[in-house]
Amino acid sequence: MSEFVYLMKNGDLYKLGCTSNLEIEASKMKPGEIISSFKTQDSKAFEARLLRLYKKKRIPDTSYFRLSDLEVDNCKKHLEGESNLPKGLSEELRIALNGSLLFGSITLFISLLLNKMFIFDFFLSILFASLPMWSLSILGGFGGYDVEDLKLFSTVPIRLKGFLIAISMTSVAYVLYTFTGFSFAF
Repeated sequence: MSEFVYLMKNGDLYKLGCTSNLEIEASKMKPGEIISSFKTQDSKAFEARLLRLYKKKRIPDTSYFRLSDLEVDNCKKHLEGESNLPKGLSEELRIALNGSLLFGSITLFISLLLNKMFIFDFFLSILFASLPMWSLSILGGFGGYDVEDLKLFSTVPIRLKGFLIAISMTSVAYVLYTFTGFSFAF
């Protein structure tokens, strides 16, 4: 079910939140006004990212923030889709996959420069490429949101995908390592 992530202004305070009915939420904030909103299928994850981004500006024990004009403009850009801030948990997997590609490429390049055996170089690159996926499966995040900002089980599907990818990458690395028939002493 899609919901709105919104930024509302009431006096000199701002409220970040999510709701399925923006009009009802706006009526609760009278005389406040809606600054910007974004409709998404994964509103809790996107809201959690925004809350984390502005957590130092949060008024303790409330859902209100004291934001500067620049921060309000940045938040509007995030809500209007003009930024690269991930909008959902599925993008978390894509971030970890990009991290895996980067880690694997750098490791392969460095190990090729050291003139090791190609199969062993490939083993090392896949092993290091699995690290972001292990991070995603264990910590629940790789791209920057805090798990405590989300409901406990909201990241289970993403963690499971990361775990399965990490297991498969590590298994391929192990097979390549055993294929080399010997170990290197580092």
